[in-house]
Amino acid sequence: MSPRQKIGVVAKNSIGYVRTLFECYRNRQVVILLRHNEDSRIQQTGVTRVIEPDDEKGWFNETTQWPQDDALAQIAFTSGTESEPKGVLLTYQTLTDVTERLNQVMEVDSTIREYVGVPAHFSFGLGRFRAVAAAGGACFLPAHGFDPLEIRELLQAGAINAVSAVPSLWRILLENHRLFGAEAAALKWIEIGSQYMSRDEKERLKALFPNAIIVQHYGLTEASRTTFLRIDQTDGEALESVGRAYGQTEVRISDTGRICIRGPHVARQLLKNGDSVSNVDEQGWLQTSDLGHLDQGYLYYEGRADDLINCGGIKLSPDALERELRERLPLGAGLAVAAVNDPLIGHAVLIATLRHQDIDETALMHAASEVLQAFGIQNKRAIKRLTLDEFPATATGKVQRKILAQQYAEPGKVADPVTASAMPSVPIANRSDAEQTILAIWQSVLQTEHLRVEDNFYDMGGDSLSALTALIEMERRGVPADISRGLLQGLSIREIAQRMQSDAGHSRQKHQVRSPVMRNSMTINVVRGLMVLSVIIAHWHQGLFERLLGSSTWITAAFAPFFAMGTPGFAVIYGVGAGYALFPLFASDQKRLRGILQKTFGVLLTGILLLGAAIFWAKWREHAGLTFTDFTNSFYSVLTYYLLVTATLYPLFGLLSKSRYPILLALVLSMCAYAIDYLWLGQIAHYQAEGLVEFAKLLLTAKYAYFQMLSGSLMGMAIGIAIQRWFSQGESLNVLNLAGVFVLLAGIIVSLHQPDAGNWFSWPVATNNIWRWLVYVGLVMLLLAWMEALLRQYEHMGPAGRFALQFAAVTGMLAFPLFVLHEMVIPLKAVLSSYGLPGALAMAAALALFATVSGYLFLKLYRASYS
Repeated sequence: MSPRQKIGVVAKNSIGYVRTLFECYRNRQVVILLRHNEDSRIQQTGVTRVIEPDDEKGWFNETTQWPQDDALAQIAFTSGTESEPKGVLLTYQTLTDVTERLNQVMEVDSTIREYVGVPAHFSFGLGRFRAVAAAGGACFLPAHGFDPLEIRELLQAGAINAVSAVPSLWRILLENHRLFGAEAAALKWIEIGSQYMSRDEKERLKALFPNAIIVQHYGLTEASRTTFLRIDQTDGEALESVGRAYGQTEVRISDTGRICIRGPHVARQLLKNGDSVSNVDEQGWLQTSDLGHLDQGYLYYEGRADDLINCGGIKLSPDALERELRERLPLGAGLAVAAVNDPLIGHAVLIATLRHQDIDETALMHAASEVLQAFGIQNKRAIKRLTLDEFPATATGKVQRKILAQQYAEPGKVADPVTASAMPSVPIANRSDAEQTILAIWQSVLQTEHLRVEDNFYDMGGDSLSALTALIEMERRGVPADISRGLLQGLSIREIAQRMQSDAGHSRQKHQVRSPVMRNSMTINVVRGLMVLSVIIAHWHQGLFERLLGSSTWITAAFAPFFAMGTPGFAVIYGVGAGYALFPLFASDQKRLRGILQKTFGVLLTGILLLGAAIFWAKWREHAGLTFTDFTNSFYSVLTYYLLVTATLYPLFGLLSKSRYPILLALVLSMCAYAIDYLWLGQIAHYQAEGLVEFAKLLLTAKYAYFQMLSGSLMGMAIGIAIQRWFSQGESLNVLNLAGVFVLLAGIIVSLHQPDAGNWFSWPVATNNIWRWLVYVGLVMLLLAWMEALLRQYEHMGPAGRFALQFAAVTGMLAFPLFVLHEMVIPLKAVLSSYGLPGALAMAAALALFATVSGYLFLKLYRASYS
């Protein structure tokens, strides 16, 4: 043992656990992995300090280069594999060799953003954090464990591009492969744990994620990740293997058929009863208890030589389980434990007893649950029962566990541990439809008829694996995803059903912002809504205050910067949304992107035609001798810019995607667009033209000129792409506070150098000069940061605050319809007046139409989004 400081770290599935271990590595302290803060290993290893990490989930993005010397780095303990756990002494060289080989095989780079679907304190999970940190990427540890629905959402958002999980979790995902669409193509890296996966399962995984590098490993605590199988590069029978050795690793098979391993990743020393003992022979070979054979360099795993039970990745010794049960129950020799296959968790634990014994089933199941929980297994369904007249045994009286497992499969010999409890069932007549639907799903997943609506999923034997199956099936059967996830919070069937029927039960469920994806999207919609409101208020304030006060001049001058904000601000936030939500689709799902752009184009074209028709109708009623130019110009508005930019977004994304630095390229293109408008197109604005030529000239030179507005939208795109990248790294939008202040102040300072000091207090504005763009880009950045910070407190807000944010967000989602509707008010008033309707009544009718249609759209979208 090394004389260096020894730090005991209590195992916890958290980012804090990983961060603590990494800090110990950097400080050259020996890490001792503990089960709890009073673990006997503290005295056994001479721990000088115990750390219990914080329970933190989410993103982890530290970059670390690991030492490569042979000093002791960590002591990990095997769990439940022998009567006494053994400590495995791992050096920095051991850990680094594993990380380097793994990253070379997986071909990872610093762009990796991984969803770690296994606990961080498991050897597999911790290895993923080490590998990603060495590559300079980021890891996401989910709050509720592996969740295919969450994986789908994060892939759609472009937040992750890698997933790691054990085979039992991948089976859950494969069984529900229809959940995934084109976003599956965005997955670039997959690592699979060392449990068995069939050739068929691996082929299905390749088909589901066609662009992913898929790697399965084989190893054990003493020799982690010994072999690797590049599933994506392997076909045929070799897919049944667990891969081949890489680097300096060597594998051979002993005379007894056991797998033997040699290499720098093999732990050379073990800790047994406080003493260090050799783990390898004189030639450096470790002989494992695993059976296997080699064929053309590929290793084929054939099972454990010592009958170990691999239950959801936790390895258990039948002897240890028998001993623990006998300590709790007076069963003596009439008890045997064996492994039986389970399609979800690998192995279940078979407990066999003799028929002549007077067994208290309730006491037996309670004791078995306690024992398994002590080993980290919460799933009651992992326990299986068998009653026999006698145990199959060898001539020396040793129980033959494999034959026990075979006998378990024979009909009529199994006593189901759940049915043994004989719980009363609620009469069907007293159940609601929602309760009956959820009950049927849980009964199917938990494979029992004995459930009550007062039960929660975990109390009835559910675990994370079966919970995922239940969640997916509930969504398929119409239970909203936000409500079905109450299962993860321990809600009962009745409580979940009441949430579904909240209107009938008068217990309305509050809308929740459950993920960073939702929060960022709502943030952008809120800021977009504020810009829409700025436009509407700017256009209507003069008429309102002239009627109320007789003049609006002083109000227009005082609030001119606010009134002028709407048009450039909306162009910027349009770019933010495009960069954040649409640009990632160019890489992951171009078909979906084209569909979104086509729909947006159609909505805008419809709005332009409706608004243009209303404007020309008003002209036709008020003026004689109208020209074709009057007709074409009626269809010009700010909407024509958004029609054009929507039509050109796809090639713009193509250009940005070719660069390694799309954010900087977007900013450069923004300045190029501004220069084109200012230096060239501005010179043709005064040329006279007619008809369609005049209309085309308006598109390029008028107030909403394409290149002028595009310069602001491209700045917004740069912000949106940056937000997406910050999100994928687990960052908040706080950085936009400082950046926004800098850009805003830069714009103000530049404007002060102009002869009229930027003419800030005049409205309307004929054109937006560069200083105005900078000021409003800075303001949008600040609003994004402030709104995101507010939404982090969303759950704690009162109804008024929540509604204010919801109102702004829905307004933002209805931006284009609201613009069309509010712009139609004056033309419609003019039309109605031309037919003899008094001016006030005509205005009231036009406003009523605006309010009715807008209100209908608002309520419909509000109820769909927040009710």
